[in-house]
Amino acid sequence: RLRNRAEEALRGERDGDDYRAAIEKMMEEADHLIRVFNALLTIARLEAGGETREATLFDLADVARDVAELYEPVAEEAGLALELDAKDATLMRGSRELVGQALANLVDNAIKHGSPPAPGAPALVRVELRRSDGDMVLAISDHGPGVPEEERQRVLGRFVRLEGARSRPGAGLGLSLVAAVARLHDGAVTLEDNKPGLRVVLRLPAVVGETKKVDSPAWRP
Repeated sequence: RLRNRAEEALRGERDGDDYRAAIEKMMEEADHLIRVFNALLTIARLEAGGETREATLFDLADVARDVAELYEPVAEEAGLALELDAKDATLMRGSRELVGQALANLVDNAIKHGSPPAPGAPALVRVELRRSDGDMVLAISDHGPGVPEEERQRVLGRFVRLEGARSRPGAGLGLSLVAAVARLHDGAVTLEDNKPGLRVVLRLPAVVGETKKVDSPAWRP
């Protein structure tokens, strides 16, 4: 796409505004390429065990609030309400940045694909955080078309995009990165039916016996 845009810009005589518009489109394509390569490199490092970021103690509820605050205006622009239920302090040890990126990917996916396919369904993206059996369960749910049961494991792979998602921006790496982050933290990610819509559950091990005092900086993507 980047090369095609460059060739199109060189065809015939154009004025300055046309060239400016063409360059802006090429920059958008270049930014997309950079995001794809960065995601691939991160996934490759995680899967190869080469991720060396120092583990810190942090409150996952704080990360969830940061992500919800960041994406609330994006959801509103898409005609969706973003609801967060993460009241309790939930401590874990790991990479705050990577966990935050994983959560951001899930919320971004829910907003992109969460528009109700039929009138009357809730226009809502919900983020819930709970403690369960020594783990933290982070669930992101929407009321969009969902993912067929037979495809739910496959979409966790790289470059997998379902038919209905191909008209939207993306490279099919978001869920793959989430799965890699979950494995790095000895956790797991599963996709469930939200009836209607999709519910993605990220389960991560909690830290018990620690105080609320943490000194890691606020996460920002």
